[in-house]
Amino acid sequence: MRRPAAPVLTIRHDGSQLSFAASREVVIGRDINADVFIPDPRISRTHLIVRFDQDRWLAIDNGSVNGTYVNGYRTPVFDIHDGQSINVGNPEGPLLTFEIEPQQAETNCPPQMRSMRDAHSPTQALSAAEAPPNQGQPPSPRHGPTRQPTKSPAPGGATTAPPRPLPPTPKPPQPTTQLRTPAPPAHPVDQPRTPPPRTPTSALPLGTPPEQRTVVHPQSPARSRSTPHAGDDARPTARPEATPPTVIGSTTGAVSNLATRFVDFVKPRSSTQINAAAVATIGRAADNDIVVSDVLASRQHATLVRTPLGTEIRDNSINGTFVNGTRVGSAIMTEDDEVTIGNVDFIFRDGTLVRSSEAATRTGGLQVRDVRYVVDNGKQLLDDISLTARPGTLTAIVGGSGAGKSTLARLIAGYATPTSGSVSFEGHDIHADYASLRSRIGMVPQDDVVHRQLTVNQALSYAAELRLPPDTSKADRAKVVADVLEELDLTKHADTRVDKLSGGQRKRASVALEMLTGPSLLILDEPTSGLDPALDCQVMTILRRLADAGRVVIVVTHMLSYLDVCDQLLLVAPGGKTAYCGPPDQIGEAMGTTNWAKIFTQVGADPEEANRRFLARSKAQGRRQRSAAPADEPAHLGEPVHTSLRRQISTIARRQVRLVISDRAYFVFLALLPFIMGALALTVPGSGGFQIAAPDALPPDESAQLLALLLPAAGFMGTALTIRDLVGERAIFQREQAVGLSTTAYLLAKTSVFCGFAILQSAIVTAIVVIDRGAPTQGAVVLGHSSFAATFELFMAVAATCVASALLGLAISSLVRSSEQIMPLFVVAVMAQLVLCGGTVPVTDRFGLDQMSIAVPSRWGYAAAASTVDLNTLVPDALIPDDKLWQHTSSVWLLDMSMLVALSLLYGGFVRWKIRLAR
Repeated sequence: MRRPAAPVLTIRHDGSQLSFAASREVVIGRDINADVFIPDPRISRTHLIVRFDQDRWLAIDNGSVNGTYVNGYRTPVFDIHDGQSINVGNPEGPLLTFEIEPQQAETNCPPQMRSMRDAHSPTQALSAAEAPPNQGQPPSPRHGPTRQPTKSPAPGGATTAPPRPLPPTPKPPQPTTQLRTPAPPAHPVDQPRTPPPRTPTSALPLGTPPEQRTVVHPQSPARSRSTPHAGDDARPTARPEATPPTVIGSTTGAVSNLATRFVDFVKPRSSTQINAAAVATIGRAADNDIVVSDVLASRQHATLVRTPLGTEIRDNSINGTFVNGTRVGSAIMTEDDEVTIGNVDFIFRDGTLVRSSEAATRTGGLQVRDVRYVVDNGKQLLDDISLTARPGTLTAIVGGSGAGKSTLARLIAGYATPTSGSVSFEGHDIHADYASLRSRIGMVPQDDVVHRQLTVNQALSYAAELRLPPDTSKADRAKVVADVLEELDLTKHADTRVDKLSGGQRKRASVALEMLTGPSLLILDEPTSGLDPALDCQVMTILRRLADAGRVVIVVTHMLSYLDVCDQLLLVAPGGKTAYCGPPDQIGEAMGTTNWAKIFTQVGADPEEANRRFLARSKAQGRRQRSAAPADEPAHLGEPVHTSLRRQISTIARRQVRLVISDRAYFVFLALLPFIMGALALTVPGSGGFQIAAPDALPPDESAQLLALLLPAAGFMGTALTIRDLVGERAIFQREQAVGLSTTAYLLAKTSVFCGFAILQSAIVTAIVVIDRGAPTQGAVVLGHSSFAATFELFMAVAATCVASALLGLAISSLVRSSEQIMPLFVVAVMAQLVLCGGTVPVTDRFGLDQMSIAVPSRWGYAAAASTVDLNTLVPDALIPDDKLWQHTSSVWLLDMSMLVALSLLYGGFVRWKIRLAR
């Protein structure tokens, strides 16, 4: 009796096609023994693994160097659909097309099908007659494909369709007490085939573990369970793997829908979903086999699973699992592969993960080698800078203004890419492996990156929500915040507003934000700027303590009083040249004086000579460590890993509401503004409102005057609501953006909050006018003829104008560079809305004015309101000529409202483009 079987997958590439049954995994790569062989240098040896799992075909990038691309986007894991095409190795790389065809019955690859495979590729399979007997057992899932030969032209130019699969052989009974040895593979060599080691060419692997590793709260790497050790049978290179026969419809492992999870940002699966085939579970929760005590690790972060190809690591996390510096959804492990989870490094050995040895952590650190940095106009900012900083050391970068100190700090932090040379931390190239190293680097810029309206505890709590994994509980986040506050001696100030803190305390609060993720490299740019000597000493003492805890701390400073607490100094001369690098107590011997004023004068007068003397001293002392060969051009910075878009929107929105409410003066102004605007609108003489005026009524154009005040008032409220927002927290956003905050989430959260305030203000001001002067009597254009419908339609026009103006305010805020530039542009924006609305000054058919008014929200808001109240009928003899945009028809009203929506989208798109480029 037959039952439905899993569909057959056909892969087309370069004019050929191969078909595979669902009972095995398919390897695509540059290896000559791959199931789909692609001889292209951009392709890794084992580039892509395709398997049938949970009733669908799944493609998994095997940690390849150059990636797999779906619709032009690099995708580690995705579901395969019939007719789908992908590129491998490059967005324009080799093209693969998939076809999924249903089988007629369960397929066990009978001899007839193997003979078909032999006809296509006789060098890669044994014929049915040559194959050794398997005692009734189906072929190995790794080596038993069902391939179809390439279609050959038939007479007349037609192509011959491949024959249908033959009925399957009866399935033997399954053993219950022991595992079976799989049948010999269909391969010329009578040994299980293993994927050869990957040989990346463009993105350098992490390679041999560096001698320095920083481990956050190290614990026992693994806890033994009553299961076979991973090394006993996980590596097919050691012996054939004892794996039960895989039949169609069975599940080889609980691989979650990773493609959907990466797109929709759903939560990682729970440990109860892990299949019994798992070698080990990895995560922050205490019930894992390998416990990673790091705040960036998820509770169930990843799993190690035995597969016919070898031990496979499968990522279940938000912050990602990195194999040799590349984020993977799933990857087949090879011996000595390096796996990074959060801030913790592991080495894959003997079928399991082993934590990098503590003994190796004392000789690594930061290595800056022969770095040069040239900007687009050809100006050289850094020239051959080299620096070594070991864990537990505090390094100060000093020099005159414009020497390139801040540029060097940003380059070390990964914000900028050197023109030549390299920067590595713990043996990893910061720029090539930025995606996996981002959480280990803390950067405190010159400007404070803490909202001053919040308390220290509130600011850190919101930052923890954004930076820590989504499965971190509220109690866990509170503990992390409390630990950071205690380490920086801020516990007693936890409930103090940031704007009430002293300068030194605010700097420590900024450092606290970076300490949430436990970075092992901390960079501070001018942390003591503007502080008095006592606070300067306080900050430097805190930095000394942070370095003594095992971190690498780099501080850019021009305060020279307390440099004796540092382990070494880097003196940068103008032009980004090294004038001195060494212990602070030896600078007098090297420079001929300990007077910093004379040192700076001497170095600034002749930076070339200062650099030559430094090179001569370094060569004589044998301390200059130059790289053996020029470094390769660093790879493009990877996209920062971040939490789900929904979570970020929720956190930023809640923080924005608290920011508005916490700024008491600003909040009171926003609360009173609609009442003030509504009262001003009532200064228009008359009592007819939006009704047809009597012949002797004064003034006859009362309704026009009401709209001329109401709609520009909406524009004023919306612009005032947002115009100072982005410029006031630009430094905060840039830092959050660098650590993974989505620009889209940031903008959507702010827009939703400000739109809510704008709609509330619009409702208040509209209600004031309608209550005093009455509802429109001509009836709504779209919503019906009742007075309530007309009032609601009028409110929609006012609210849409206010929302569009709020987005206009955000656009202006993204353009200005300082708060001082806001007021002139605010006045211009408000006056433009008043003049160009069309209700005070005629703009129709007036060249220049008519065109400029298109970009003004009040122009379309006034037109929509005029259409609702039927202004052409209410004021037939107005001084302002009739406007075709005021007609009392549904098509005109919808056009006016559509233009407000279009302007809102235009302003919002401009803001996103502008702040996305802010670096």
